[in-house]
Amino acid sequence: MGFTSHPALPWSELHRRMAGRPAAATPPPTGATVLPLRRRAPQQPPGGAPAWAELHVHSAFSFLDGASDPEVLAAEAARLGVEALALTDHDGLYGVVRFAQAAEEAGLRTVFGAELSLTPDDHLLVLARSPEGYRRLSAAISAAQLRGGAKNRPAYDVAELAAAHRGEWAVLTGCRKGRVPAALAADGPDAALRELRELADAFGDGNVFVELIDQRLPGDDLRNDRLAGLAAAAGLPVVASNNVHHATPGEGRLAQGLAALHERRTLRDAAGRTMAAGTAHLRSGREMAARLARFPGVREATVELARACAFDFGGLAPRLPGFPVPGGRSEIDHLRALVAAAGPERFGAGNGPALRQLARELDVIEQLDLAGYFLIVHDIVAFCRAEDIWCQGRGSAANSAVCYALGITAVDPVHYGLLFERFLSVERDGPPDIDLDIENRRREEVIQYVYRRYGREHAAQVANVITYRPRLALRDAARVLGYPGGQIDAFTKQVDFRSAPAADAAIPADVLALGGQLLGLPRHLGIHSGGMVLTREPVGEICPTEWARMPGRSVLQWDKDSTAGAGLVKIDLLGLGMLAALHDTCDLIAAHHGDRYDLAAIPDDDRDVYEMLCRADTVGVFQVESRAQMATLPRLRPRTFYDLVVEVALIRPGPIQGGSVHPYLRRRAGEEPAHCPHPLMERALGKTLGVPLFQEQMMQLAIDCAGFSPTEADRLRQAMGAKRSHQRVAELRQRLLDGMAERGIPAEVAEDVYTKIEAFSNYGFPESHAISFAYLVYASAWLKYHYPAAFTCALLANQPMGFYAPLSLISDVRRHGVRVRGVDVNASAAGPSLEPEEEPSAPPPLTAGRPQPAVRLGLSAVRGLGEAQAAAVAAGRPYTDLEDFARRTALPAPVLEALATAGAFGCFGLTRRQALWSAGVYAASTPGTIPGTVPGGSAPDLPAMTPVEETIADLWAVGASADSHPMQHLRPALSRGGALTAAQLRTVPRTRRSWSAGW
Repeated sequence: MGFTSHPALPWSELHRRMAGRPAAATPPPTGATVLPLRRRAPQQPPGGAPAWAELHVHSAFSFLDGASDPEVLAAEAARLGVEALALTDHDGLYGVVRFAQAAEEAGLRTVFGAELSLTPDDHLLVLARSPEGYRRLSAAISAAQLRGGAKNRPAYDVAELAAAHRGEWAVLTGCRKGRVPAALAADGPDAALRELRELADAFGDGNVFVELIDQRLPGDDLRNDRLAGLAAAAGLPVVASNNVHHATPGEGRLAQGLAALHERRTLRDAAGRTMAAGTAHLRSGREMAARLARFPGVREATVELARACAFDFGGLAPRLPGFPVPGGRSEIDHLRALVAAAGPERFGAGNGPALRQLARELDVIEQLDLAGYFLIVHDIVAFCRAEDIWCQGRGSAANSAVCYALGITAVDPVHYGLLFERFLSVERDGPPDIDLDIENRRREEVIQYVYRRYGREHAAQVANVITYRPRLALRDAARVLGYPGGQIDAFTKQVDFRSAPAADAAIPADVLALGGQLLGLPRHLGIHSGGMVLTREPVGEICPTEWARMPGRSVLQWDKDSTAGAGLVKIDLLGLGMLAALHDTCDLIAAHHGDRYDLAAIPDDDRDVYEMLCRADTVGVFQVESRAQMATLPRLRPRTFYDLVVEVALIRPGPIQGGSVHPYLRRRAGEEPAHCPHPLMERALGKTLGVPLFQEQMMQLAIDCAGFSPTEADRLRQAMGAKRSHQRVAELRQRLLDGMAERGIPAEVAEDVYTKIEAFSNYGFPESHAISFAYLVYASAWLKYHYPAAFTCALLANQPMGFYAPLSLISDVRRHGVRVRGVDVNASAAGPSLEPEEEPSAPPPLTAGRPQPAVRLGLSAVRGLGEAQAAAVAAGRPYTDLEDFARRTALPAPVLEALATAGAFGCFGLTRRQALWSAGVYAASTPGTIPGTVPGGSAPDLPAMTPVEETIADLWAVGASADSHPMQHLRPALSRGGALTAAQLRTVPRTRRSWSAGW
């Protein structure tokens, strides 16, 4: 039988197609009651049509075994008049939150279940009969996933499942891989009857249902007749399903393609393993009544079972783990004591505004019963301090005086007038948001501490659902359609990861059609950048956890949106390379200059540092080192800390797309008046010269100009930060425009406000984030200005990070008068290091006049030499000669030759060519070789490399040169050709056309 192909959508319409999917409902309030969840009264199908419920449905969260998002399934079921719909993905509850939200909007009753893979060829379909059944099913899946010991390898124990269900599950015999249908196909009715009776004995007669599946495939009628006979022989009820893998017939081709991808085959090769027709889709009650006419009562029994199992996923709000409080105090009393002890030191004794703000915040925290949340985060920060791991809170936590008092954040919110309600309020739905930036290379220590502190049963990381982007969608579509690898590479070169192919792209129509259907679907599960969830109840009862690819990481099956939608509290532990670099910088300063700094000890308001920022001397400086930032700094000319806050927020997609950048800079320079388009916008935009820069300003505009309540404004904030942000914001468009019209705001001004809000969707930068980042901007700029050698050495030690490669970082520090030395096997450590300057030069002009040590490049930078090998080489110093080095390190010839090319054997009096000659010979020596007996080890008198050749050798072997740059060799020829240097460009009139060159 054939299938109906879905018409290909033009790639220009794909994002519109994505935006047209049903939206997820607003997440329920965190105060909602945790299970038991609500049951919904049965709804009659429209027009008196026969009732129908679909109990066996795979969404795209069955990962390559389902073709439709949960929202699409819910919308199609509602369109067909289906009364109830189950979601039964493989070995998980990945999509249940999105499914529940979509079903609620569609007025659809929900059933929650899963198809458990007892073995690859033995599946068990389980439906939760109740909220307690859901908990038990979730816990059983979680236990099996963790017992399996690796990602996607659950290990179920049937006896354990039978003991766990306690009458709260309905067990269906399931698909062709179900135990009973498989036995029927392989060994006949007798074997199938034995399997059926074993299931009934294990789970109870009233809990096992024989499932008939008719997809109009050869053999379906015969198999269903036999299954109905087995059910009668065993005295068990019969239900029916379509074993749905796609919402509509038009997705049949897509479902086949996904099944072939799962098997790592082309569609042609997988023909015998995939469904032969696109018939595994949802159907109406009228169609199912006709198809089940020869099985009296089965349709009614199916609907009856669905009604018995249906309940609303009313929002989960499990409690955080109880925090151990000393002395029998309550959590809030302990929090108040900690704040009282730390507050005067952080804010200054007798700071009345700060004390009043702390008291107000603590009252709100007590009212919302969130003291334990703050204590947990404070405990994590205390662990970091005890282990000398630098961390800093950011996000909306920067708005909280309590967070500042506890040392969680680094910026005084009282001083900067930050709004606490942006972080936490009685009216706001949802928990507070505390993000901790942690030294990236030590973040794993913190994550594992949290696992140890609260136990893996109560702690898990949040997942990240990896979806198909255009390039991967095209690649997988072409691969499954059988195109050769060379052509596939050619197709994918015509797109990037987010944009569609050009209109004239030479990509076949079938690839475009299938790729368009793949776009946006879940591909696999990854790990969120740092989100962790902690619960007092076992977290596996709320959502199953499973192993990630990364060792030691267990993750929820939900992403951050589903986690928030279910009311789970997330703490973000984020890795930040700049914190590691700043920590290394301060350690180097202490070791080589005798000055001890940390982030809190760096002097503020240093005029010379701001002068450096004004001239865009910011290579390596956090957040302001991009070309766009460098172009903006001389125009903005920051003189205060808040200027840095603006600079951080200004060069962002939101302000750029909203047309805010140039108006702000012109107003800053006095080239145009600073005004607001309407008086009602003054409160929101006054401090940024009438130009919106921050997400909070968009919320304030909605309140002041459109009459939004604080709750509505927070909904707008959530919409701007959601995955489908443009779609979510578009849902509020009319409300915004109507509200502005009611307040007399002209239509063109209202449209401009909406355009700016839309531009901020998914890119808007909160003011609290900008302030936290600006703190690191200033700290990194101060260290670069006063200690350029230590700062650059730390940046080199933490590569890759930032915008610049080591070659650019080295060239920049050399311009500041710091000497850089190349790799040397008798002087270099494993990583970059500082050495005393043997011939101190005059104080460099662009630093504070402090003599600087030299930077020595590390061994690990050499091609082919890993960190462990580099550390071993450094530990073996000193070496007497190249033969001694080769014998004791036993490095292979390619690594010895890379060291020779880098000049690392110059300490032995060898030129690079001489060292290359000898390296290959000595590579054959072993620890037992008698020194001096290797023939041919002494190189003849070879000509030395030219300066140009040495630069090329450095770039090949190390990726950077300690004392040269390719441009310095080319500059004379370029100058003769009329190209100007960067310094000369500063003096060229704006109206004159000029030429420059660079690498």
